Amino acid sequence: MGKREKGVDIFDFRIDFHHIGSEFLSSRHFNAETSVAAKEMFLFACRKDGIEVEVINIEVWNRWANRWENPSDFVECEAELVS
Repeated sequence: MGKREKGVDIFDFRIDFHHIGSEFLSSRHFNAETSVAAKEMFLFACRKDGIEVEVINIEVWNRWANRWENPSDFVECEAELVS
């Protein structure tokens, strides 16, 4: 197992989606540095398995507030804490 760089934060993202042609909502979790990276990993896994999906929502787990939040809200909140 490789070593993680110091100072790199990894977050838990929840991706809500449904299969094309279905209204049944599903969720998958990915650990990544950004919501963009999490979505790319998710779409790669879907393409690999030949599954067509539509992403409905992406949220990030805010461990300090103990809730799921919009990724852009989370980043702005983190930036405010630093300044």
